[in-house]
Amino acid sequence: MIKTFKELKLNETVQKGIEAMGYVAPSPIQAESIPVLLEGKDVIGQAQTGTGKTLAFGSVLLSEIERSDHISAIVLSPTRELAMQIGEEFGRIGKYTDLRFACVYGGSDIGRQIRTIKHGIDVLIGTPGRVMDLMRRDIVSLEHIQFFVLDEADEMLNMGFVEDIETILADAPKEKQTILFSATMPDGIKHIAENYMKSDYTHIKIKAVQQTATTVKQYYFVVPQNKKLEGLCRVLDANEMDSCIIFCKTKRSVDTLQDELARRHYHVACMHGDIDQNTRMRTLQKFKERKVPILIATDVAARGIDVDSITHVINYELPQEDELYVHRIGRTGRAGHEGVAFTFVSPREVRILHKIEKSTKSHFEELNLPTADDIFNAKMKDVLTDVQHVMDKGKQKDFYDVVAEIPNAMVDDVLASLLYMNYRERLAFDYKDDDLSTKVKSYERVFVNCGSAEKINKTKLRNFLLDVGNLRKDEIGDITIKRKFSFVDIKKSKAKGVVKKCFNKKIGNQKVKLEIAKEVR
Repeated sequence: MIKTFKELKLNETVQKGIEAMGYVAPSPIQAESIPVLLEGKDVIGQAQTGTGKTLAFGSVLLSEIERSDHISAIVLSPTRELAMQIGEEFGRIGKYTDLRFACVYGGSDIGRQIRTIKHGIDVLIGTPGRVMDLMRRDIVSLEHIQFFVLDEADEMLNMGFVEDIETILADAPKEKQTILFSATMPDGIKHIAENYMKSDYTHIKIKAVQQTATTVKQYYFVVPQNKKLEGLCRVLDANEMDSCIIFCKTKRSVDTLQDELARRHYHVACMHGDIDQNTRMRTLQKFKERKVPILIATDVAARGIDVDSITHVINYELPQEDELYVHRIGRTGRAGHEGVAFTFVSPREVRILHKIEKSTKSHFEELNLPTADDIFNAKMKDVLTDVQHVMDKGKQKDFYDVVAEIPNAMVDDVLASLLYMNYRERLAFDYKDDDLSTKVKSYERVFVNCGSAEKINKTKLRNFLLDVGNLRKDEIGDITIKRKFSFVDIKKSKAKGVVKKCFNKKIGNQKVKLEIAKEVR
């Protein structure tokens, strides 16, 4: 078993670069893949994000290629951030070599990228779209490519880059070494392997799903959908979070949540595909430096975030796939540190969460949301810490004369009032009700056979249920309108009766059919 990088037959200058990075022992994916790659074999490396895949293929590429007047290796990445992370890693690995790299991606000045390539490069790192653009302009030629690498290949397929990848692959010479690194193994990767890799390619799989559970404490809260924002604010207010990523499923959810939190005076930033490149890189740098403690992101955007010191991950919305849950919580608990993951689920999502728990071999512990007393204690601790900082700097001395004018009988009241004012300014909500997590457990989800295509909206559906279903307002919970159907939460004791009462009745000209919803994912 390989225990140190020195046992691997890497170029001496590359070894020196790895040593300067502070690495001594290779990770499992590095120990297994580097020897095979050095033999010249095509490889599919399957391992979790954050296990050292970039160093695995980067060390081999930079050991094997020599400086020349053409591009010798190409590395494709799904996102701009990840492409830049790979470029930075190559810079560290190849610090003592004379090899030249270019990193190309959309959203940045293509003219500057073209000039860099024309000056001569040995390795091209980029996103499929930008690489295709440069190929069409005859700026990039793959004629002399020795190595072709797809990093985060599964994510590229999920993002719809299949045709671009195949077009680029078709333009590369057959006699090259093809390397795919991926966290999962969907059919699309098998298709690429069968059509573009040598028949004797090696598939290296590192099982590391359980590793996250040992370094990350995983908790969840059951919260009604319409109380989720308050639940999140309770958790943020009651816990010290030096560096936290909050995950949402869509760009729209990310933007909405950022607006809500910023309005409540949280120091937050966000990342998703619609944000311009310069803003994204500035945001990432501020997050790395902890100038922004809370980052809200989509799963795709987070693939490019490589920060070891993240203390908390919050799943504000459940991911679409179980594997994405592993990627998310793998952002914390790195480099031997312990991390914390919080997940918010509605009552009807609990079953889905338990499915994730089983498939990822994790252990989730349900917690009650922080109470008003918990938040008070946490915030008062912050207030008193800030007061101590003022005292340490002596800034209070300018106000001694003002204090001296306060009658002795009022000093306690004035001090308490000032503390109250400072405390109130720090609250996102007027926290009163401590029973958020149980309010809608008595609700049933009901399916409605019409949606926005039939000009149904929440107001029309709510009024229909009030009038025809004889419901009270407090017996109707969340309403979700889709294009061809809708869902509504109805008090459990009333749901079956409403389904019967409303059957074949009309909203406008549309006949309505209701049924108790089946739980699906």
